Amino acid sequence: MKTTTKLFALAVFAAAAILSLDSRSDVRQLEIRDGNVELLPGSLLLAWFAAQSKPQLDSCRGSKDPKREHECGRPLGLKFNNKTGELYVADAYLGLRVVGKGDNVSRPLVPQWLGSSFTFANGVEIDHETGAIYFTETSTRFQRREFLNIVISGDNSGKLLKYDPKNNKVQVLASGLCFPNGLVMSSDGSYLLLAETTTGKILRYWLKTPKASTIEEVAQLPGFPDNIKMSPRGGFWVGLHAKRGKIAEWSISYPWLRKLVMKLPAQRIQRISSFLTGFGRQVIALRLSEDGKIMEVMSVHGAARKVFKSISEVEERDGSLWIGSVLSPFLGLYRL
Repeated sequence: MKTTTKLFALAVFAAAAILSLDSRSDVRQLEIRDGNVELLPGSLLLAWFAAQSKPQLDSCRGSKDPKREHECGRPLGLKFNNKTGELYVADAYLGLRVVGKGDNVSRPLVPQWLGSSFTFANGVEIDHETGAIYFTETSTRFQRREFLNIVISGDNSGKLLKYDPKNNKVQVLASGLCFPNGLVMSSDGSYLLLAETTTGKILRYWLKTPKASTIEEVAQLPGFPDNIKMSPRGGFWVGLHAKRGKIAEWSISYPWLRKLVMKLPAQRIQRISSFLTGFGRQVIALRLSEDGKIMEVMSVHGAARKVFKSISEVEERDGSLWIGSVLSPFLGLYRL
């Protein structure tokens, strides 16, 4: 049987085995349909250019070529410092950077560490009291454009890092993580919540209390989590990049399948992943309580499925949900 045929058969079987969401009556269902969500066209170029060093601006301006990401950079995590107004950027290739008021380009804070450049800097969070900056290094083996290889290979070279601007040093808080992605700090500053994409888990890293410096599992999700944002109504929102099917689990569990998939071009793997997400209800975000209980489920239906194929984050403000995707040049606005 040819490789493509084998994978197609596995994909069909995996689609039927996708995990279902909690169906309890106390879980609120939010359904996005064509007409009840507003699309706000925009541009990510401001954030893109902000992450570049000045000599790169002209050659990289307007480039959308993933093969040039290592040259032009790829901003991912963004966070404003409420006290200084500075914008901190975790760039997958250029490391941790900052954009000051009136700056047209960013300057590096941590372009590299341990003597080498970053492979995949990702999420970023700020402790506004201490000024400490927390960020994730998703992998030390694969770059951002190879993100599917991180999942399929079961790579666990990811890290949670802390940058202290007072001594200009980077500290490793946790290692051995499987695709550490977005992170957010609790309102009281006692812990960080971290999305571990490969495993579909939300982890809690304690900063204070007797549990300080320990990490624990908060929730196991039915999809691949991306960014995390605290909700003003309590708990936190998690954007789901895609469903978590059996093909990912099998690739990790069975070396022969992992080797087979890893030989395929990245675009072929992406097509298979897209095929899997086309079955069943398309859930794009979850709101969970602090102890990991699902409180709200946001799903997309009808024509809106084509618009929201993959969600990166959901931000709740003033009774509305702002929906962002790394694949779309616009924001979605859904009023609760």
